[in-house]
Amino acid sequence: YIVGQTFGWAWSENQPPAEEARFAVGYTLAIGVATAPSLLGIDPLKLTMFSMAVTVVVLPILIGPLLVVMNDGEYLEQYTNGWITNFAVATIVLLAFVLAVLAIPLQLMAQ
Repeated sequence: YIVGQTFGWAWSENQPPAEEARFAVGYTLAIGVATAPSLLGIDPLKLTMFSMAVTVVVLPILIGPLLVVMNDGEYLEQYTNGWITNFAVATIVLLAFVLAVLAIPLQLMAQ
């Protein structure tokens, strides 16, 4: 659904797939790609643990720039973050960084 909205594809639960071919093909491909690891014999638990470790590593990289943007007074005017929100986001980024430092060696040792 997110891919369909991103590309501006028409989609609806009430429309037949023939009328929304791009969405139907994209959805079918997504299901196929999602089942591929299981068909290849990859352990789902190991795949889940790896994906969580990658998420923890990427989180500070994604949230850091958002913290800068959310404090840009020229762009957001009166809707910028306050000190409480900045503290909460900075705490989350710091916690995510600590988890990333711990998660990668643990993930490598589990292999």
